[in-house]
Amino acid sequence: MSFAAVHTLTGLLLNVEASADGLGWGRPPLLLLVQDRPSPSAPHGTRRQARAAPLPVHGRRVGRYRAGLPEFLRDLAAALRADRPVGRPTLAACVDLGLIGDLVADPTPGLRLLAWAVCYEDVLVESDEPHEIRRVDAVDVDGRGYRITRSRGEPHPVVVVNDRPERDYEPATRPGLAGLVEATNRPGPSSQDPGSR
Repeated sequence: MSFAAVHTLTGLLLNVEASADGLGWGRPPLLLLVQDRPSPSAPHGTRRQARAAPLPVHGRRVGRYRAGLPEFLRDLAAALRADRPVGRPTLAACVDLGLIGDLVADPTPGLRLLAWAVCYEDVLVESDEPHEIRRVDAVDVDGRGYRITRSRGEPHPVVVVNDRPERDYEPATRPGLAGLVEATNRPGPSSQDPGSR
């Protein structure tokens, strides 16, 4: 992805976090499919419009997964692979699989996958004190990792974009998000980055 596309995606993820902050704490996780398409007003697809399609996740049902959200994301990625059936009751209870299928199969000319992301709340323990945090984790089609973190009560989030994630420091959600990208990326003429948004 070009610098402009990475910048656009980062801004979009920051907007997702700001919207979540405006809604307050105690919200269920939100899965996001991030795509872009040629802007209708730009000639020959030189500018692109990004969108994040929200996919609400049933928090209590995801909590039934032994490893929680990370395991749910890996299971969803496995189910979305071309050789696996999508209609699985456990997943269907957690997220709208039909909506995901429709978004992935959208025939809009020039539509391409940018990333998968998840917005969720977590607890961080520092100096034996628990702190509530909100995270937005994402993986783009180039494997780049994004993490936006806001501690409860902090005025601004912290943004990290990592081109080369290290296994010791990667978020637990990363394998599942990367699996979702791999399972739903449909390479073709529309997947080439024109170098602009």
